[in-house]
Amino acid sequence: MSSGIPISERLRNDLKVPIGRIVEDRDITVNLLAPYFSQNGLKVCVGDRTTERVHELGFSPDLEIVDSLEKRQHRIAPPVVESEGRRVLRAINPPGALTPESLQQLDASLKIIQKSHSKVRLEISGEEDLLALPVVAFFPEKTVTFYGQPNVGLVIVDSAVSRRRANNILVELNIRSLG
Repeated sequence: MSSGIPISERLRNDLKVPIGRIVEDRDITVNLLAPYFSQNGLKVCVGDRTTERVHELGFSPDLEIVDSLEKRQHRIAPPVVESEGRRVLRAINPPGALTPESLQQLDASLKIIQKSHSKVRLEISGEEDLLALPVVAFFPEKTVTFYGQPNVGLVIVDSAVSRRRANNILVELNIRSLG
């Protein structure tokens, strides 16, 4: 696997606190998600179960970031829905790190979405969890990011406060952009 920028134990502990609003599993409904999917701005799902859950509720994110793992156990990722015109990109990103390759593929995903209005699925070999940080920090301001909080529920990130927190974490890792 490509080596990446490793995250310190201190930052790992800081990230146990969600960077957005947490919603318990039992409260994740169509009515909860509908307002987010009806507003302008990109919708990004990070994680296999999060992506699957959003699709089950009838929504289609602009970007899905998956690794075919759930709680570090192999799983079969939800199929790409061809009728949506979803493009598939791939990157290597080891657990507990961020690679230049994964950041470049996030940048490529964003460009595809913005230029061709196609939806994108970014398949990660390794672990996708930390990729929520650059999405929150560097994607356009009105982007809503959804990611899973293990054994709790869904985290919804759509605020300037979360953007600043993600940016501060990435600055500590000397990551200042996707490119």
